[in-house]
Amino acid sequence: MEEQKKSTNQMRIEKHPIIDFDTCAEVEFTFNGKLLKAKEGEVISSALFANGVHQFGKHHKDDSPQGIFCANGQCAQCLVLADDLPVKGCITPIKSGMKIESLNNLPQLPADDSPVEEISEIQQIETDVLIIGGGPAGLSAAIELGKRGMKTIIADDKHELGGKLSLQTHNFFGSTVDCYAGMRGMEIGKLLAKQVQELSSVEVWLNSPVVGVFVDGKVGVVKNGNYNIVKPKNLLVSPGARERALAFPGCDLPGVYGAGAFQTLVNRDGIKCAQRIFIIGGGNVGLIVAYHALQAGIDVAGLVEAMPVCGGYKVHLDKIKRLGIPVFTSHTVKLARGNSHEEKVIITEIDKNFKGVPNTEKEFDVDTILVAVGLS
Repeated sequence: MEEQKKSTNQMRIEKHPIIDFDTCAEVEFTFNGKLLKAKEGEVISSALFANGVHQFGKHHKDDSPQGIFCANGQCAQCLVLADDLPVKGCITPIKSGMKIESLNNLPQLPADDSPVEEISEIQQIETDVLIIGGGPAGLSAAIELGKRGMKTIIADDKHELGGKLSLQTHNFFGSTVDCYAGMRGMEIGKLLAKQVQELSSVEVWLNSPVVGVFVDGKVGVVKNGNYNIVKPKNLLVSPGARERALAFPGCDLPGVYGAGAFQTLVNRDGIKCAQRIFIIGGGNVGLIVAYHALQAGIDVAGLVEAMPVCGGYKVHLDKIKRLGIPVFTSHTVKLARGNSHEEKVIITEIDKNFKGVPNTEKEFDVDTILVAVGLS
């Protein structure tokens, strides 16, 4: 397991030009028997990162080190045992006294003669519409339905509404009427959430993952740990997008993860999760996350884009170039190196057929590689 490098406070962002991070009470927990401190209510993965722990366990097949990738509940890279239960660390809140352990081996099923817990009656709820996902799409739909008096439940597995908007510190472009241009993404998320919460016909379920949609039209939702059956007349699925991964030697090292996970750690949870990063992808996400890193006091070694030009807005590209971040177009990552954590990245120029050009490799010392190669 990676050793703790810095104290909890040293891994927190204390000053930020845009965000005022809430001060919360501290709680104690253990990770693999070691006593650590966290902010009350933050998720396990952020608590571990705040203590300098990036390797959460080892893969059960080859003992390769495992860290995070999405930090959004969509993959299982952050799986740990919390009080003897396997959970996704990126969506499970920390609790005082919680015992967290690496999930190096798959947990054993209980013996056949183990006592069976009594199952209480499951509540069944009827509604006109069930919306899965409390991001901008789900919130916008809930607002329109609520204005028309439709009985609506909006369920999200996070502890707050807004989805990816809560991670965006930059001002949005476009129409002020249609998408609140000129406001920061995190402000737009709060505004939409407030509008939803003011609608009497809309019920908000947070910490409520949808776990099953059945042939009879019923939907299973675990609301704050309790299983409920929802019977909607209409089901609206709006859980957002999944970040694409990119395969290259070393891509599974702790310290190689999605740009959205970086924004979650830095912009939502106030964790200085890296010292020096490298970014793959010159779309808007890659360009914006480079600026977010600088806001948090994190050095950006460079950015690669496989195409001859970056696909993101020119205003974002010009901004990071003015700030001295090298941008390498017609380049890609050749490999990442490290033992239990990312340490070096090697990039190479590519030709029009996306084949590596010999003798064009460049090497950078970094502790984190951010993958921003699009969404599914």
